[in-house]
Amino acid sequence: MKFEPTLDVRHLSPYALRTDGLIWWGMLGMIAIETAVFAMLVSSYFYLRTQSLTWPLGGFEPPSLLLPTINTVVLLVSSVVMHWADKGAEYDDQRRLRLGIIGAASLAVVFLTLKVVEYSNVPYMWDDNAYGSIVWLIIGFHSVHVFLLLAKTVVVSTLAMRGFFDSTRRLGVIINGMYWHFVVAVWVPLYVVLYWSPRWS
Repeated sequence: MKFEPTLDVRHLSPYALRTDGLIWWGMLGMIAIETAVFAMLVSSYFYLRTQSLTWPLGGFEPPSLLLPTINTVVLLVSSVVMHWADKGAEYDDQRRLRLGIIGAASLAVVFLTLKVVEYSNVPYMWDDNAYGSIVWLIIGFHSVHVFLLLAKTVVVSTLAMRGFFDSTRRLGVIINGMYWHFVVAVWVPLYVVLYWSPRWS
């Protein structure tokens, strides 16, 4: 009689958590790729600036700081709220999970709304000059990320409302949180580059 070697995996959880899930590594890879794209956009911004005698081009004043600063605070707070929601799933606190996800999504809506208000009043368009093109491209690219993140969070929140997640089955919440924190974190250098760097000589 021939015996095949076996591995007893009965002690393992039926649900993946963090690094033992392939989707976790997939998200990490996507974040690495998108970080490279954002770095390319910022490099392009500074390349265009070094080729120009004045910045911003077109004789425009540096962008206002009020709405972008408020928006930055909104996005940073949303990251804290999403982390709070993630801990809700970890501790089997369904109410905390649901409130946290809804709260973070609401703050993302506020961010996008303020972006629309801000860029409906800027004195330049994407096709006016190189400055307008690169600023609109960076803002548009990041705003699309926030919008897609919001759409993904709607799916996660729907599952959360149905009680799908708990302390052992929460990889979806973890992945959503990873991407959320990335989108928030990448905004901070973009905020500095787009709104503060034009004020530097």
